[in-house]
Amino acid sequence: MDAGRRWALETFGTYGPHIREQVAEMVKAEHEASLDAQEASGYRSRSIYGEFWRGLLEKFEAFGELPGARLVRPGEAPYQLPVVNDVVLFPWRYAKSRKAEFATTRFATSDARIAVSSLRAPSVQTELELGLPDPGMNEEERRLLAALHADDPVISSNRLVLVAISSSVSGLFSAEWGEATLNAAGFIEWIGSPEGLLQLPLSKPASTSPSSSFTDGVPPNKFPDAELDETADNSNDE
Repeated sequence: MDAGRRWALETFGTYGPHIREQVAEMVKAEHEASLDAQEASGYRSRSIYGEFWRGLLEKFEAFGELPGARLVRPGEAPYQLPVVNDVVLFPWRYAKSRKAEFATTRFATSDARIAVSSLRAPSVQTELELGLPDPGMNEEERRLLAALHADDPVISSNRLVLVAISSSVSGLFSAEWGEATLNAAGFIEWIGSPEGLLQLPLSKPASTSPSSSFTDGVPPNKFPDAELDETADNSNDE
């Protein structure tokens, strides 16, 4: 198995590979949907696309339905985050242009953001596992997971996996994920090397648009002059 799939399995448990695949698809699908909404609005302001982060947070709520997972609200935030295997999964659109640098973009800009870095899920009772997606594990991966559980029934504890995205109506510039920590200055530091999500193959079409597909790479730019006016994106990504 490749290193990225193994990391997902070790981090999130049984459904790690499924989460990895779905996160990549969700990011690409939400970018395309936001472009469509912006185009349909006819507005000069890019504020419609600026709601990208809200749509992605709603998509991520599906992970809260996995076994042992819960949706938890960070502080007084108007959204909930999935906590799977005691690992928080948070999508952060840190940049709206190619010029912004991840390392110099402050994460801790609100109480909710600060709460994300130490979020914990309440203990839950065992539930019947009905109607769940196939985790898609092969025999090698099942043996690995069994070995991990034999050493430690709880693979992870109070950890943050960040999905860091740079995008605008000009394009989906970057999307990567990995374990992260918040430093004293309010900036994110990666623990290890993040994995790029845009290069992962899709298992199924992420968009229902008859005129576009993600199977051939990053979606084309529908707003070729938008990079001249990135400030028109008035979003306030939480």
